[in-house]
Amino acid sequence: MDIINDTIKQQIFFRKELRERVYWFIKLRWVAAVIGLAGLAAARLMGLTLPLGPLVGIVLFIIGYNIIFLLVGRRLLSTRPTEVRPYHIFAHVQISLDIISLFLMIMFTGGLASPLLIFVIFHIVLAGMLLSPVSCFGYTFMVLLALGALLLINPQGLLHLETIRIGSHFFFHQLQHHELIISYLIFAMALVVAAYLITSVKVTLRAKGRELLHISKQLDISNTKLLALYEMIKEIGTKTRLQELMDSATHSAARIMGVKACSIKLLDKDKKYLEFASSYGLSQEFVAIDRIEVDKSTINRQIIEGSLYSIGNLDEEDYFQYPNDVRKEGVVSMLCLPLRVGHKTLGVFCVYSGESNYFSARDADFFSLMTDLIALAMEELSQSTAKTWFLNKTAHQLRSPVSAVMSMLYLLTKGYLGSLTVQQQETVARCEKRLSILRDTINDLLKLASENDESRRQPFHPVNAAATLQAMIPIYLNQAEQKGLIFEVRVAAELPQVLGLERLLDEIFTNLISNAIKYTAAGGRVLVSLSRESTEKIVFKVEDTGIGIPESDLNRLFAEFFRAENARSMVEEGTGLGLAIVKEVLDQMNGTIEVTSQIGRGTTVICLIPTRYQHVIS
Repeated sequence: MDIINDTIKQQIFFRKELRERVYWFIKLRWVAAVIGLAGLAAARLMGLTLPLGPLVGIVLFIIGYNIIFLLVGRRLLSTRPTEVRPYHIFAHVQISLDIISLFLMIMFTGGLASPLLIFVIFHIVLAGMLLSPVSCFGYTFMVLLALGALLLINPQGLLHLETIRIGSHFFFHQLQHHELIISYLIFAMALVVAAYLITSVKVTLRAKGRELLHISKQLDISNTKLLALYEMIKEIGTKTRLQELMDSATHSAARIMGVKACSIKLLDKDKKYLEFASSYGLSQEFVAIDRIEVDKSTINRQIIEGSLYSIGNLDEEDYFQYPNDVRKEGVVSMLCLPLRVGHKTLGVFCVYSGESNYFSARDADFFSLMTDLIALAMEELSQSTAKTWFLNKTAHQLRSPVSAVMSMLYLLTKGYLGSLTVQQQETVARCEKRLSILRDTINDLLKLASENDESRRQPFHPVNAAATLQAMIPIYLNQAEQKGLIFEVRVAAELPQVLGLERLLDEIFTNLISNAIKYTAAGGRVLVSLSRESTEKIVFKVEDTGIGIPESDLNRLFAEFFRAENARSMVEEGTGLGLAIVKEVLDQMNGTIEVTSQIGRGTTVICLIPTRYQHVIS
């Protein structure tokens, strides 16, 4: 199939070149005819004794068949034949008639001594450009035979070999026979050399053209595969469950590689057995076979050790632990690689084809890239899941004892357990402050774990973002006034609803507004706005004139537990989880966040939140 496609592409490429040249040849012939008639008229005016009648007839003959060529060319242009052959025939007919016409004009203008003889080389060059080398040399020897015939009949006096030379005056001269032979041999040598050079150059250029077509084809294939791989990685990046990720990966890999089946087999904890974790295109009976013992499977053992394994034809039984089951699936060739991240091997990733020797070296290289990306996505998701579990478990374990300690401190501060000295009261107050920070951290950890936990997410519904924000304004307006800040809120009218949850919007608004108030000194200004960017997005913006964020810290703002140095210096309280929660919430809602800041001048945070209309369009 590849050979056929290459042939078709080459035919299209060279047919275009041939078509352009033959049409250019028609246009050039009009110019030659006009010049020929003008030259004959000038000869007549100068009184030169040329056979004007036959020469004018030849020029009119050229004009006549050029009109026919023009009509045929238009016909070819309208029908656009898929083969090159009609254009080849068209070129042959044009060159043949032109050579005949030129030969007749040479006969009537001095034969081998004619000044028109040099134009024969022009037609040989055209034949070399448009036609095959054999055709070019064929025309070369036909011309030499015709001129040789002129040379033979010249001694018989059948032709009057007179020509025009250019000197101080126009005059006729007569060449001797031996001079004609020498001229013929020199001209023949020049003609053969010209044919050889033009055909050699053309063959080289054609080879380069085929090479360029091949490279272009490979680039097209690579570009298509890379775009498909990009879409695949984007899709699996949205998966929050490992099984969903693997199912998406096997389906996409089979489609991109153009194969009938694909599978992911994962190693158990002891690294002794492989089990099918996900498959596409394989029967349930095959996937449901017993787990594969690595030591008994030559192929899987070598793959796990780090080797790429490609089989062009599965005809040896010792390849597999269950060879008959493989044959029932119609698998003829396969390509497998280990799913590996660093020195850690997760399992085996395979694609299966029903054609023998289906996979090339390029396929292996591309599949290696795909395997590495899928392994990274699997490992990242596994680590994220483990981290979520750890955060959730740790936060729950800490919450009860912290609450108990804070209750005891409350009893002390209220004097229920006896009066405290001033120094004891100060110590208890410091303990309460520290425990309050720890409690906020625990609550933020639980929020972050909850947002990361897919199983606890609720279905989205249309939410009035403007109403959610306006309900919170009195709280933050009071905080801003107590701190001596100018607090402004601007909410556009008739904003479209967003698709999400009220509590998610509350997390976004709360964290960003409280940060702006917290890190803006007295006399500063905080501006909160909610507006429409388009029917598909609304913009939530918080601007302040606070302490700002160092440029070197901007790329770490959404990392968990990160706080800039100037923020820690200004406010001791803070968990460093607020912006991480905002980013997680916006990711869930397919929104984006952008932060710009200057030290000492303030910070601007812009959130683009998709409306329900965008989700409908999607």
